[in-house]
Amino acid sequence: MKCKTISSQLMALCWLISIPLLGTLYVILNHQSIKAYSLVTDLDRHIPFIKIFIIPYVSWFVFILAALVYLCVKNRQMYYRTLIYFNIGLLICYGIYSIFQTHVPRPTLSGHDLLTNMVRSVYQLDEPYNCFPSTHVLTSYLILKGFQSAKNIPRPIRIGVSLMSLLIMVSILFVKQHVLFDLIGGVAVVEAIYFLHQWGAAKIKSIHLAWQNRNGTNKESVKNS
Repeated sequence: MKCKTISSQLMALCWLISIPLLGTLYVILNHQSIKAYSLVTDLDRHIPFIKIFIIPYVSWFVFILAALVYLCVKNRQMYYRTLIYFNIGLLICYGIYSIFQTHVPRPTLSGHDLLTNMVRSVYQLDEPYNCFPSTHVLTSYLILKGFQSAKNIPRPIRIGVSLMSLLIMVSILFVKQHVLFDLIGGVAVVEAIYFLHQWGAAKIKSIHLAWQNRNGTNKESVKNS
Protein backbone atom coordinates (compact mmCIF):
# COMPACT_ATOMS: atom_id res chain seq x y z
CA MET A 1 0.00 0.00 0.00
CA LYS A 2 2.84 2.36 0.89
CA CYS A 3 4.59 1.64 -2.45
CA LYS A 4 1.37 2.39 -4.30
CA THR A 5 1.02 5.69 -2.43
CA ILE A 6 4.58 6.74 -3.26
CA SER A 7 4.10 5.68 -6.88
CA SER A 8 0.87 7.68 -7.07
CA GLN A 9 2.57 10.77 -5.65
CA LEU A 10 5.47 10.49 -8.08
CA MET A 11 3.08 10.15 -11.00
CA ALA A 12 1.16 13.23 -9.83
CA LEU A 13 4.40 15.20 -9.39
CA CYS A 14 5.41 14.43 -12.98
CA TRP A 15 2.84 16.99 -14.09
CA LEU A 16 5.09 19.69 -12.62
CA ILE A 17 7.14 19.41 -15.81
CA SER A 18 4.40 21.49 -17.46
CA ILE A 19 5.72 24.59 -15.65
CA PRO A 20 9.26 24.67 -17.11
CA LEU A 21 7.85 23.62 -20.49
CA LEU A 22 5.59 26.67 -20.50
CA GLY A 23 8.52 28.70 -19.20
CA THR A 24 10.20 28.31 -22.58
CA LEU A 25 7.55 30.67 -23.95
CA TYR A 26 8.72 33.35 -21.52
CA VAL A 27 12.31 32.90 -22.70
CA ILE A 28 11.13 33.45 -26.27
CA LEU A 29 9.14 36.56 -25.29
CA ASN A 30 11.73 38.05 -22.92
CA HIS A 31 12.97 40.78 -25.25
CA GLN A 32 11.51 43.86 -26.88
CA SER A 33 9.73 42.85 -30.07
CA ILE A 34 6.98 45.49 -30.17
CA LYS A 35 6.45 48.94 -28.67
CA ALA A 36 6.93 48.75 -24.90
CA TYR A 37 4.71 50.80 -22.60
CA SER A 38 5.45 52.14 -19.13
CA LEU A 39 2.94 51.57 -16.32
CA VAL A 40 5.02 53.43 -13.75
CA THR A 41 2.96 55.68 -11.45
CA ASP A 42 3.96 58.42 -9.03
CA LEU A 43 3.41 55.95 -6.21
CA ASP A 44 5.92 53.57 -7.81
CA ARG A 45 8.46 56.38 -7.90
CA HIS A 46 8.06 56.81 -4.14
CA ILE A 47 8.61 53.11 -3.40
CA PRO A 48 12.26 52.78 -2.30
CA PHE A 49 14.72 50.30 -3.70
CA ILE A 50 15.49 47.88 -0.84
CA LYS A 51 18.04 45.29 -1.90
CA ILE A 52 17.37 42.82 0.93
CA PHE A 53 14.06 41.98 -0.77
CA ILE A 54 16.06 40.18 -3.43
CA ILE A 55 16.19 37.24 -1.00
CA PRO A 56 12.43 36.47 -1.06
CA TYR A 57 12.38 37.39 -4.75
CA VAL A 58 14.93 34.75 -5.76
CA SER A 59 13.50 32.19 -3.31
CA TRP A 60 10.32 32.19 -5.38
CA PHE A 61 11.17 29.10 -7.46
CA VAL A 62 12.12 26.90 -4.48
CA PHE A 63 9.08 28.16 -2.54
CA ILE A 64 6.64 27.40 -5.36
CA LEU A 65 8.12 23.95 -5.95
CA ALA A 66 8.10 23.04 -2.24
CA ALA A 67 4.54 24.32 -1.82
CA LEU A 68 3.23 22.32 -4.78
CA VAL A 69 4.98 19.14 -3.60
CA TYR A 70 3.47 19.63 -0.13
CA LEU A 71 0.01 20.15 -1.64
CA CYS A 72 0.43 16.99 -3.71
CA VAL A 73 1.12 14.97 -0.56
CA LYS A 74 -1.49 16.58 1.70
CA ASN A 75 -4.35 17.48 -0.66
CA ARG A 76 -4.19 15.94 -4.12
CA GLN A 77 -7.37 17.61 -5.37
CA MET A 78 -6.13 21.08 -4.43
CA TYR A 79 -2.74 20.26 -5.94
CA TYR A 80 -4.25 19.45 -9.33
CA ARG A 81 -6.55 22.46 -9.21
CA THR A 82 -3.70 24.82 -8.33
CA LEU A 83 -1.44 23.33 -11.00
CA ILE A 84 -4.14 23.67 -13.67
CA TYR A 85 -4.81 27.27 -12.63
CA PHE A 86 -1.04 27.80 -12.63
CA ASN A 87 -0.72 26.76 -16.27
CA ILE A 88 -3.82 28.65 -17.38
CA GLY A 89 -2.55 31.78 -15.64
CA LEU A 90 0.88 31.52 -17.26
CA LEU A 91 -0.69 31.12 -20.70
CA ILE A 92 -2.84 34.21 -20.09
CA CYS A 93 0.23 36.21 -19.02
CA TYR A 94 2.28 35.05 -22.00
CA GLY A 95 -0.61 35.89 -24.30
CA ILE A 96 -0.71 39.42 -22.88
CA TYR A 97 3.08 39.76 -23.22
CA SER A 98 2.86 38.91 -26.92
CA ILE A 99 0.47 41.78 -27.69
CA PHE A 100 1.03 44.30 -24.88
CA GLN A 101 4.64 44.69 -23.85
CA THR A 102 5.66 46.78 -20.85
CA HIS A 103 9.00 48.07 -19.63
CA VAL A 104 10.16 48.78 -16.08
CA PRO A 105 13.08 51.20 -15.58
CA ARG A 106 15.71 49.90 -13.20
CA PRO A 107 17.90 51.84 -10.79
CA THR A 108 21.62 52.21 -11.29
CA LEU A 109 23.35 49.80 -8.93
CA SER A 110 26.43 50.77 -6.97
CA GLY A 111 28.57 48.58 -4.76
CA HIS A 112 29.58 44.95 -4.95
CA ASP A 113 28.20 43.47 -1.74
CA LEU A 114 26.35 40.14 -1.85
CA LEU A 115 22.81 41.56 -2.05
CA THR A 116 23.69 44.12 -4.71
CA ASN A 117 25.40 41.45 -6.79
CA MET A 118 22.31 39.25 -6.46
CA VAL A 119 20.15 42.08 -7.78
CA ARG A 120 22.66 42.73 -10.55
CA SER A 121 22.55 39.06 -11.57
CA VAL A 122 18.75 39.09 -11.72
CA TYR A 123 18.82 42.21 -13.87
CA GLN A 124 21.32 40.59 -16.23
CA LEU A 125 19.37 37.33 -16.54
CA ASP A 126 15.92 38.88 -16.89
CA GLU A 127 15.24 41.62 -19.43
CA PRO A 128 13.06 44.52 -18.14
CA TYR A 129 10.17 43.61 -20.44
CA ASN A 130 6.98 41.54 -20.17
CA CYS A 131 6.12 42.68 -16.67
CA PHE A 132 2.32 43.04 -16.75
CA PRO A 133 0.89 40.91 -15.21
CA SER A 134 3.61 39.67 -12.88
CA THR A 135 4.05 35.89 -12.95
CA HIS A 136 5.79 36.12 -9.55
CA VAL A 137 2.54 37.56 -8.17
CA LEU A 138 0.29 35.23 -10.18
CA THR A 139 1.97 32.07 -8.92
CA SER A 140 2.52 33.24 -5.33
CA TYR A 141 -1.11 34.32 -5.03
CA LEU A 142 -2.26 30.98 -6.43
CA ILE A 143 -0.25 29.18 -3.76
CA LEU A 144 -1.72 31.47 -1.10
CA LYS A 145 -5.29 30.74 -2.20
CA GLY A 146 -4.61 27.03 -2.61
CA PHE A 147 -3.26 26.65 0.92
CA GLN A 148 -6.02 28.78 2.42
CA SER A 149 -8.62 26.57 0.71
CA ALA A 150 -7.00 23.29 1.83
CA LYS A 151 -8.49 23.02 5.31
CA ASN A 152 -6.74 19.71 6.07
CA ILE A 153 -3.40 21.53 6.16
CA PRO A 154 -2.39 22.72 9.67
CA ARG A 155 -3.21 26.36 10.29
CA PRO A 156 0.38 27.42 11.18
CA ILE A 157 1.60 26.09 7.82
CA ARG A 158 -1.19 27.85 5.97
CA ILE A 159 -0.31 31.11 7.73
CA GLY A 160 3.41 30.67 7.06
CA VAL A 161 2.87 29.94 3.37
CA SER A 162 0.51 32.91 3.06
CA LEU A 163 3.02 35.26 4.67
CA MET A 164 5.80 34.02 2.40
CA SER A 165 3.55 34.45 -0.64
CA LEU A 166 2.79 38.03 0.35
CA LEU A 167 6.48 38.73 0.98
CA ILE A 168 7.38 37.52 -2.52
CA MET A 169 4.55 39.58 -4.00
CA VAL A 170 5.76 42.84 -2.46
CA SER A 171 9.43 42.03 -3.13
CA ILE A 172 8.87 42.64 -6.85
CA LEU A 173 8.27 46.32 -6.04
CA PHE A 174 11.23 46.86 -3.73
CA VAL A 175 13.77 45.29 -6.10
CA LYS A 176 12.27 47.33 -8.96
CA GLN A 177 11.44 44.35 -11.13
CA HIS A 178 7.79 45.37 -11.39
CA VAL A 179 5.36 48.18 -10.68
CA LEU A 180 2.04 48.31 -8.82
CA PHE A 181 -0.06 47.61 -11.90
CA ASP A 182 1.94 44.42 -12.48
CA LEU A 183 1.06 43.26 -8.96
CA ILE A 184 -2.60 44.16 -9.40
CA GLY A 185 -2.67 42.43 -12.78
CA GLY A 186 -1.27 39.18 -11.34
CA VAL A 187 -3.91 39.12 -8.60
CA ALA A 188 -6.65 40.00 -11.11
CA VAL A 189 -5.75 37.09 -13.39
CA VAL A 190 -6.00 34.64 -10.47
CA GLU A 191 -9.33 36.05 -9.32
CA ALA A 192 -10.66 35.90 -12.89
CA ILE A 193 -9.66 32.23 -13.20
CA TYR A 194 -11.34 31.36 -9.89
CA PHE A 195 -14.47 33.29 -10.85
CA LEU A 196 -14.77 31.67 -14.27
CA HIS A 197 -14.27 28.21 -12.80
CA GLN A 198 -16.96 28.78 -10.16
CA TRP A 199 -19.29 30.34 -12.73
CA GLY A 200 -18.74 27.46 -15.16
CA ALA A 201 -19.23 24.84 -12.43
CA ALA A 202 -22.49 26.52 -11.35
CA LYS A 203 -23.72 26.61 -14.97
CA ILE A 204 -22.93 22.94 -15.51
CA LYS A 205 -24.65 22.01 -12.25
CA SER A 206 -27.70 24.07 -13.25
CA ILE A 207 -27.88 22.38 -16.66
CA HIS A 208 -27.46 18.95 -15.08
CA LEU A 209 -30.25 19.58 -12.57
CA ALA A 210 -32.53 20.90 -15.32
CA TRP A 211 -31.83 17.79 -17.39
CA GLN A 212 -32.54 15.53 -14.39
CA ASN A 213 -35.81 17.32 -13.66
CA ARG A 214 -36.86 17.16 -17.31
CA ASN A 215 -35.93 13.49 -17.53
CA GLY A 216 -37.82 12.76 -14.32
CA THR A 217 -40.90 14.62 -15.62
CA ASN A 218 -40.81 12.69 -18.89
CA LYS A 219 -40.59 9.36 -17.04
CA GLU A 220 -43.50 10.35 -14.81
CA SER A 221 -45.58 11.30 -17.86
CA VAL A 222 -44.88 7.96 -19.54
CA LYS A 223 -45.74 6.13 -16.32
CA ASN A 224 -49.06 7.97 -15.93
CA SER A 225 -50.06 7.37 -19.54
